[in-house]
Amino acid sequence: MKKFLPILLLFSSCSTQSDKTKSIQSDTTKVIESLKPKIISDSTNTLIGKTENLELDYIVWGCACANWVTPTDFDKYQGNKLAEHCIFIEPVSDSLELPIYFDASRHRVKVKGEFYTRPDYPKGTVQTEEELEKAKVFRYTEIEVFDKPNFKPDSKIQTLTLNYNAISCTCAQWSDPKFDNNPDKRIRYWLEPSNENLIKADTLFNGENLPIQIKVTGQIISENGFPKRNLSKVGQDEAGKVFRYTKIEVLKNGQKKNGY
Repeated sequence: MKKFLPILLLFSSCSTQSDKTKSIQSDTTKVIESLKPKIISDSTNTLIGKTENLELDYIVWGCACANWVTPTDFDKYQGNKLAEHCIFIEPVSDSLELPIYFDASRHRVKVKGEFYTRPDYPKGTVQTEEELEKAKVFRYTEIEVFDKPNFKPDSKIQTLTLNYNAISCTCAQWSDPKFDNNPDKRIRYWLEPSNENLIKADTLFNGENLPIQIKVTGQIISENGFPKRNLSKVGQDEAGKVFRYTKIEVLKNGQKKNGY
């Protein structure tokens, strides 16, 4: 039996080391799992099977809660348990996420889709330190952003002469030429036409036709936002003054003057 003792001791030592490794791996797995965000939406919730079209306003609450409400419910319940009549919205795909230019103060959305059967949270909602109350969830397949009918800018109507900068970025490109030699004072503007019949200023540049200069009349509608158009590659850090114009005149288009 003495001859087998070293072998038995070696086997016992290996087994102990293996058990320690498994214990460490198990503890590590538990830590990793505990660090993962906890999804609180109910994956078993189903749609009611009735397609609806809704117009919704976004309410900026000072809490973690549902933010969307119909204009009718807003008028009816404002100051009287309004939060109980707010809902969540959920896009059927990432391509239908709320666009970056959406501004709760001046925009409203139209959505088409269905409600879920039970009060819940939008799919993928994770648990946070502040408790989030459940509410009705509307899953939409179509979304349209449009101006609130009663939106009125606070700024004065003004006429600006602006140059196109052709900067190699996705940022605002228009600025007042009087600050061309003083970049520190230069203010860049995003431009938004007030209707579809106006020339779209951002389509004037074709890659070669500098300088471009325009005269626009309108109002600043946001001090830190974006124009209502496709801005899929733009980041929030590029928000700026948005000037909505009702008149536009092309003064220079390349070497041509007065737009000709």
